[in-house]
Amino acid sequence: MPIFWILFVGLLVLLFLYGDAAVSGGVKITPEKAAAVKYSTWPRWSTLEPADGRIRVLWIDQDYVPWVNAGSEICSHQINKFLINKPYKWDIFVATPGYPQRTYENIRCFDLYDTNKLLEVLSSTNIIMGHSYVYRSPCEYISKVTGIPFVGWPHTDNYVKAVPRDRKHWFDPRCEGRQFSAFNSQSLFKLAKIEKTNCRIFIPVVDYRDYAVDPKKREPKYVTLSNVNGNKGGDLLKLLALSCPDMEFLGVKGGYGKQVVDNTIPNLTYISHTDKIKEIYAKTWVQIMPSKAETWGRTAVEAMSSGIPVVVSPTPGLRECCGDAALYVSRDDPEGWVTTLRSLKDNQEFYNKRSKKALERARALDPRPVLAQIEDWLENTVAPAQRPGRPLTAVEKNLLFR
Repeated sequence: MPIFWILFVGLLVLLFLYGDAAVSGGVKITPEKAAAVKYSTWPRWSTLEPADGRIRVLWIDQDYVPWVNAGSEICSHQINKFLINKPYKWDIFVATPGYPQRTYENIRCFDLYDTNKLLEVLSSTNIIMGHSYVYRSPCEYISKVTGIPFVGWPHTDNYVKAVPRDRKHWFDPRCEGRQFSAFNSQSLFKLAKIEKTNCRIFIPVVDYRDYAVDPKKREPKYVTLSNVNGNKGGDLLKLLALSCPDMEFLGVKGGYGKQVVDNTIPNLTYISHTDKIKEIYAKTWVQIMPSKAETWGRTAVEAMSSGIPVVVSPTPGLRECCGDAALYVSRDDPEGWVTTLRSLKDNQEFYNKRSKKALERARALDPRPVLAQIEDWLENTVAPAQRPGRPLTAVEKNLLFR
């Protein structure tokens, strides 16, 4: 037994001394990406001033914009930008693996594996938030120890399905009522099969004003699929391009998942993952979303903001998101997809009708009331749930985030 304890203590010492250095991965900033996001202009920050009555929020996540521009990351950033517009009231931090210690659009970001900085920020944090299932359990533990409320933001069915496999209860009873969940759709909440206590439903923030392309600048040409991985429909995109040689197709490579790419199809063009999405919508004639699983449909709302007709698979989330503004076709019915695209191409009156419906739906999903509800909930329900606790230790941090 003595040798066991010697090895155990040695492991703890290594974690304490070298926990940060052992981490691999994280943000990789290429010269091209740095130029695209004007990284050199981002202010550095180091000093953590007192909160002075402000509500200090810390997001702990796997990724963040602009390095990864998926739905979860964009949604959290939209919430952060709304809150930080009241700097006298809110103070926002984001910790993800490898993120440089810079300020991006008034949000202070840093490396999750920077032990000293994480412990420093946690010492004055009022709310912890995150949309990553990977970090759900570590955040629950931090909440238990420190007394800081934790808000999880489930955005995928995989997140929801994973919780019952790990334990019996959705909420960790050790958090004693200071754990909350914010779902992105009614359908995802129903999938969780839990009581609504400490839960809210907030649709993803997509402001049509941010995505609407000036009609004078639109040159619609492509049937576009954003993120060409298997779940999103990368294989169907290839099949449609082969079936409709008189149409032009565009595949936008995504920031996650194995991308399905075939450069041998002459009327199918691929472009790299980009945050300049309005340039894509300016060239898009029809947006398709033949997703296998989709809990909402951010891309559909973005496209509809410019009056672009959308053709989507009938997932519960997409139906909730698009209503009657979308055309629905099963992803297992390629002939149905071809027929639908043909009807839009051959009948301009039908296309115009769908375009009008799309624009109306995007405007109906105005996020301003939702953002106001989120702020009210965080301020008046979540933040007051904070309880006295003890500081997280460096050893605990290095055991939680590896």
